[in-house]
Amino acid sequence: MKRSANENEFKNIMSRSAAIIKFRVLSGIAVLLVSAMLVSCENDMMAVIKLSSKDSIPDIAIKDVHVRQTENGKLTMELTAPKMISYQTRESYTEFPNGLRIVFYDSIMQPKSELTANYGISWDSRNTMSARGNVVVKNFQKFEQLNTESLFYDRNAKKVSTEEFVKITTLDRTILGKGMESDELFDNWVIKNVTGTIYVNEQQ
Repeated sequence: MKRSANENEFKNIMSRSAAIIKFRVLSGIAVLLVSAMLVSCENDMMAVIKLSSKDSIPDIAIKDVHVRQTENGKLTMELTAPKMISYQTRESYTEFPNGLRIVFYDSIMQPKSELTANYGISWDSRNTMSARGNVVVKNFQKFEQLNTESLFYDRNAKKVSTEEFVKITTLDRTILGKGMESDELFDNWVIKNVTGTIYVNEQQ
């Protein structure tokens, strides 16, 4: 009988120990789950804060934009875009998320060249602009066309440039290469690394 009582006591102790271990394991799992939920909530909250920050809220949003630039009373540039979004942050900038078209005029205010792209961004303080996505530049007077995917425009220097692949089509040839610099009217362009030239006679 004494042995049986000891065995029962031993079983009771083991049962209580198992229950304590089980409780601690479950408690540990619960702590981990709560911690994960708190981290997830914190991340979600940070995302909300980031989305609602001043930098992500435009100060100006305009549809069907039409802007003209003049110098000494003469029209030099004309910009049109389906939509313009302006952000007045520490470094103010303007986006053209649905594409843009810029026409440059010569000294007698005749259209000289044109730039179109799927997206554009203009940095006010730098007086620069970048165009991306199906960028096309045409020189109406020389019948030349540039095709590339990215183009940088420095309005102070009146220069355009890119480090991307370019294709320039003229009346008698098509030139392929990487990297290009030109004036804003696309009169004098230079391809940095020419990779191929196809003449009109070869294309026929």
